[in-house]
Amino acid sequence: MFRPARMQKLSIVTLNQYAKPVVNVLHERGVIQIEDLSDEIQENEYYSGLDVSKQDPVASRIASLSMKCNNILDTLKSAEQSQSMVDVVKGFISPKKINSKEVEDIPSEELADKAEEIISKVDAVLSPIESRINEIGTEETKYNDSLNVATQLKSFDIDFAYLQDTKYTKVISGKLPAEHLADAKSQIEEISEQVAIFEGSKTSSSDVTYIPLIIVCANEFEENISGVLRRLEFEKLDVSNLSGKSNEIIEASKSKLDECKNERKQCLKDIREVGQRSKETLLVLNEELELEKERTEIYSYFGETGTTKMFKAWVVKDDVEETLSIIDELTDGHSIIEVEDPSEEEIDNNKVPVKQQNPGFAKPYELLVTMYSTPNYRDIDPTIIMAICFPFFFGYCLTDAFYGIILAIVGFLLYRGIGKVNKTYKSFGVILVQMGLWTVLLGLLTGGFIGDFIPRFIMGDPNLALPTVIPDINAFAHPENILILAIIIGLIHLNIAFIFGIIDNYKKHNIKELCSGQLSWIMIELSIVAYLVAGMVPFAVVFIIALLLLLYGSGPMGVMDVFGFLGDILSYSRLLALCLSTGGIGMTANLLGQLLAGAVPYVGIVLGVIVFLGVHLFNIAFQSMGAAIHSLRLHFVEFFGNFYTGESESFEPFKAERTYTKIKK
Repeated sequence: MFRPARMQKLSIVTLNQYAKPVVNVLHERGVIQIEDLSDEIQENEYYSGLDVSKQDPVASRIASLSMKCNNILDTLKSAEQSQSMVDVVKGFISPKKINSKEVEDIPSEELADKAEEIISKVDAVLSPIESRINEIGTEETKYNDSLNVATQLKSFDIDFAYLQDTKYTKVISGKLPAEHLADAKSQIEEISEQVAIFEGSKTSSSDVTYIPLIIVCANEFEENISGVLRRLEFEKLDVSNLSGKSNEIIEASKSKLDECKNERKQCLKDIREVGQRSKETLLVLNEELELEKERTEIYSYFGETGTTKMFKAWVVKDDVEETLSIIDELTDGHSIIEVEDPSEEEIDNNKVPVKQQNPGFAKPYELLVTMYSTPNYRDIDPTIIMAICFPFFFGYCLTDAFYGIILAIVGFLLYRGIGKVNKTYKSFGVILVQMGLWTVLLGLLTGGFIGDFIPRFIMGDPNLALPTVIPDINAFAHPENILILAIIIGLIHLNIAFIFGIIDNYKKHNIKELCSGQLSWIMIELSIVAYLVAGMVPFAVVFIIALLLLLYGSGPMGVMDVFGFLGDILSYSRLLALCLSTGGIGMTANLLGQLLAGAVPYVGIVLGVIVFLGVHLFNIAFQSMGAAIHSLRLHFVEFFGNFYTGESESFEPFKAERTYTKIKK
């Protein structure tokens, strides 16, 4: 329960004709993680006589078809109309149920032929539409450019067809920051006096005033003049492909852009119609192709001879017998299987994949543990402790029953909604519900319900307490008791970590680390208990033993670790700090709302309600985030730091993840 699942390694050799059915069935069963032997076969003499297995010949075809199918689905998705916020929320609360379609487990070549036929038919309809959309994009760019140029130069009442280069002259058109106009004129005049400069009306953009310019010069001066203009931040506007006056071009461009917009809408509508007819079929086909791709590509992990294939796989020890039975049945007994426990070298080098095994109530919290790191194969898995302590710490920090009710409702909606189709959201929903329930309980016991809302607005006296409050742990009446309780909880939490550390270090034969890292701190705690119970002499004896253990494990400098130990204990005072800050901000929201409501008739009530709701919404969001972060910190830093190694890879089974399909039985 407190350890990752025990793993074993299978080495399997079977005849070529049995490899595919074995791979397919194990893929559906999802109990093995197949090891990549390709490097070892080439480098290790142990595998002499074996070659790296070649991919299934149809693998590249399957991969290509899978890519095409994905591209088509992306095209269909891009044409879908964007969802409203209401629809998005509905999707979270009540996601659309996916009805899996029964499919036959057909040979790869047959699947490829089927896929090719379906994809070709859909592509024949989509390709012309996509091509036209690309053409529309090119046209839109052209007309937008024309519109921009004509707009920038609209102060010139001239047909742009006359602004074309000739055999002897060049036309330079664009806009120049007004502050550089005088410099531009003077420097151009130095190049040549035979230059015509026409100025348009000033325009402003991004706090900069521009002057539209049309400059006509002899060919020989164009390069020098352009150089001067570039240095003065001149923005060139290309009129070479334009004809007609500015207003005519602007009107024509806008008309063409409207036509493009309408045609694009029609194209997207046509794509959506294709999606309505074909999307479900394509989703099923895509999943079939993806799963077949996994199967065909896995052979590159195998070794082979002319007649046999060999592969290695990690299996949870409890699943070994079933796996052996499956292989034996599928190969008609024509297989050789060797079962091994992980070697010390594999364990020490974190080569053993780790599968956590926790009871149902703790399973969602594996998500939080792996956020830090996957447990080492030898580690004690702290998930159960985290499942108990994390939501409790969170509730201790937040301590407002109404806030807890909101969080629990949100968590329940996630669990019952999108959690049905997404495991991560399901786990998060469970965690959120438990966080909310602890917040409700501790809020009622310590006096938090929308701050002091009930005493202030219902009971008529903000100094009164909720009927559910235990007087000695009323957060604002006796914060010192909340602090003492937080320190006691912290000591219990840390001592669990010390016990885990002692067990792990003993098994790893890290005796010095055991003495200095955990046992010495337990002895220091016992010395304090001895003092309280029996006086100074027992205290001195136990404390000296603790110091000797510390010196043995860490040397003279290890004594400095005492301050670190005290710091770890005091870290749990943050439970009090966040508890008081949540309640304090909540009370402030209530007081401000009350003052505003009473200050100005009618309007004050509206302002009071707005401030009341705004501050409370901010408080629940900000304090919930803080409570979660600090609860995680108490685990990741103070708790894990005393025993947890991590740094392993999770067990990733070779498994067919099906959403849109199910194998026909």
